Amino acid sequence: MNNPTYVRKKGRINVVLTKKQDELDDELLFQQEGSEIEHDVLVRFEKELAEYVGLEEIKRLVKEIYAWLYINERREKEGLKVTKQALHMIFKGNPGTGKTTVARLIASFLHEMGVLSKGHFLEVERADLVGEYIGHTAQKTREVLKKAHGGVLFIDEAYSLARGGEKDFGKEAIDTLVKAMEDHQHDFVLILAGYSREMDYFCHLIQGYRHDFPLQLIFLIIQRIN
Repeated sequence: MNNPTYVRKKGRINVVLTKKQDELDDELLFQQEGSEIEHDVLVRFEKELAEYVGLEEIKRLVKEIYAWLYINERREKEGLKVTKQALHMIFKGNPGTGKTTVARLIASFLHEMGVLSKGHFLEVERADLVGEYIGHTAQKTREVLKKAHGGVLFIDEAYSLARGGEKDFGKEAIDTLVKAMEDHQHDFVLILAGYSREMDYFCHLIQGYRHDFPLQLIFLIIQRIN
């Protein structure tokens, strides 16, 4: 399996898979004595993720997000310019690979880092967003978005929103979600999840919106350490 590295391009975090990567220095952020206390949030979440085998890519991503948020916080304290990064994500993988588990952890992590005001986790599916007549879908989707404000909105089997074609009401749900991402991009985090092949096709269908999802992660096998 290829190992991921993380690069920043035009203000976005990009997960780049490479064939070889030197071991990351786990002590990079903890070079000064006592700094483990300062980075308590990261330490605790790394311990939670360490309970699972098969989430190396996600573990590195959490450290990358933490480093970016921490540096921004320090820059702000020094009166320097800071940049905001939308953290909407796409999770690809089979059931049982940890997508929901990781999404819950990310919600709590981003709350403790001050990104999300509430840090709650709301999981929905197509039936919770798509209505039965014109206008009903936008209304249902806006109601869900209101509930998700300040937290993570997790849409499982998100590709089903595009399954019916142009005339399907699922497209109206997608348009409403994208508008909310643009108007309130820092008020919640949207995570779209589903099978890898179906999500690849879904991404192709919504390629005009792909820039709104700077993070795309592939989940393989997850196992909890007893």
